[in-house]
Amino acid sequence: MEQEKGQFPYQNKVCYVFSRSPFENTNDVTFINEDIVNFIDNIKKEDGENIWIVGGGDILHTFLKENLIDELILTVAPTIIREGIPLFKVGNYQLDLSLSGTRTFNQFVELHYTVNK
Repeated sequence: MEQEKGQFPYQNKVCYVFSRSPFENTNDVTFINEDIVNFIDNIKKEDGENIWIVGGGDILHTFLKENLIDELILTVAPTIIREGIPLFKVGNYQLDLSLSGTRTFNQFVELHYTVNK
């Protein structure tokens, strides 16, 4: 929020945040601490089109191993971090991807892939 100067970046969108820690919901975000697969199955039953997930290696790992990804958008930042959570964790999954687009903004490169099913 500091980078957004206090302005919530996803206004007019229903936003959920998966968290292991309990947080109080806000006007902009509902915090979720339940099984991801069950939650996503319930969300798919609601009206709407796309479910957009923003996150790192922990949440991505669940979506990969449960085959819940149709598209993958990776943003590459010009910073190398020695330690941290890897984006792609070791697991028994494989994705066949097709590059559908790229774009650059400032120092960042965005890679947009569709998942071949």
